[in-house]
This record gives sequence, C-alpha cells and structure tokens, in this order.
Amino acid sequence: MEALLVLVAGATVDLSPITQQLWAHRIAHRVVMVDGQQHIYLANPADIPQVRAWVEQWREGQLDAPEIEPVSTRPLVSLILMLTRIPVTLGVSVLLVLIFGWMQLSTDWLPWVRPGDGLWPDQRLNFAAYLDIGLLAWLKPLLVHFSLMHLVFNGMWWWILGRNVEQHDGSRMLLLLTLLTGLVGNVAQWWYSGPGFGGLSGVTLGLLGWIGWRQYQRKIAYSVPPMLLPVMAGWLLLTMMGDTLVPGLTGIAHGAHLGGLISGMLLATVWPARRPATPNT
Repeated sequence: MEALLVLVAGATVDLSPITQQLWAHRIAHRVVMVDGQQHIYLANPADIPQVRAWVEQWREGQLDAPEIEPVSTRPLVSLILMLTRIPVTLGVSVLLVLIFGWMQLSTDWLPWVRPGDGLWPDQRLNFAAYLDIGLLAWLKPLLVHFSLMHLVFNGMWWWILGRNVEQHDGSRMLLLLTLLTGLVGNVAQWWYSGPGFGGLSGVTLGLLGWIGWRQYQRKIAYSVPPMLLPVMAGWLLLTMMGDTLVPGLTGIAHGAHLGGLISGMLLATVWPARRPATPNT
C-alpha cells in the first residue's frame, strides 16, 4: 500500500499539534523532508477525512491538544505497538540470539562459516565457483557470531540501523538491503581472504552506507547522526591500515565491511527516491 500525502508545510513550521493527534489516535504516519519541505503521509486511506479535519482546525488555530493517557500506565502496550512496526528488525534480532544459543550446544554450524571450502584460492577468479557455492551458503555466515561481545556489538548496530531503515523505507526494503549487502559483503570477504568468517557487520555497514548516503544525497531525515557514515568509514580505513602494517592486528573481516558499505552506498545512489501517492481531492 502506497503512503498518502495529506499535508505539506515549510521546514520551520511546527507540526507537533498534528503529529500529537496522530500518535494519540494511533494513526500510522510519517513526516519526511522532501525538497526542503515537511510532508506528512498516512498509510490508511480511511484516516484521511479525520486528519484533514484536524489540519483545518490546526490552520484556524482551533485544534485542541489530544487527551493522552500517560505512557507510564501502559508501557507494555506501547512496546508491543512499537515492535509490530519493525518485524524484520525484531525477527532477525531474535534469530541471531537463538542461533548463538544453538552454537553453544552444537558444532553443526561450523560448515556455515566456510562456504566454498576447498575452492579458495585456486578458484578465486573463477566466476562459476561463486555460483556453485550457492546463495544459501553465501548468506549463512551472516547469522553466526563467534562470541557474546561479537553478537552484542553487531546486534546493537543492527537494531539501531535496521529499525531506522524499516521505519522510513519499509520492511521489504530492509529485507532486500540485508540480503543484497550481506551477499556482496560475504562474496567480497571470500575473495579477499577465503572461507572462515561470520557475523552481520557487513550488513550493518551496508545499512549505514544506505542511510548516510541518502541523508547526504536525498536529504532524507533518518534518526541517525549524519556524521556517523564518515566516522565509520574513517574507522574502517584505519583498521585496514593497521592490518596492512601488522597482519592479523584487528581480526576484522575487511572484505565484508568494505563490500557491505560500498554496496549500500551504491544502492542508495541508484535506487529511486520514494514518491508516495497523493490522495484524490
């Protein structure tokens, strides 16, 4: 379902009276910057008449503040509502924890981190070898984390960045980005240093590339500091320099990180800006 435009206002206009009404009545909506102006979009066409009425009252200075039940009295409901809006972010987070627990009880995951074992380095430049390994084998390493700290660090960034993408661009976009940046990152890592790698960090760098580049190029307002992309890119270069001077210094999968970051930025460059539909008047 396409988002529906109900209001366009200048960048400095205070839209909080409208958004407070929307939140109070649990109306799904988004406020985004488009060409220097604030746009409010709705997800459900059935909400348009009521929202238009509020907009008219707001313009006339007659919109009363909504009666909002204190959040402290319904924290569980608020949490559940928030989680239902980010099913992919939540689902992957739970899956990572479950797989980490399984890894403590079994060694069946070991082949997951060695896709194409026996093909590298002789077949590194053979395109057919990459096809023979198979899509599932390329993606399985994304789910494996070698320590609790590894899981916590990647899980934290996944939660922050994945939730931002899912809230702004939708669940299907987040899933597509995860699969594409994960695939590119793992293929790059295999080409760079062979089998024996795991973790979601290539995907999180890919999501950061997507968010950061769309913030810079499309002026889309994600809840992530715009300086995070250049800072993390600088950190990536520093770690690569460190491992070049002292091999094995960081133990970081540079191929996955660089492949994920670049693929995320490229997708942000070529993917068309979303232009939600305007409702008929």
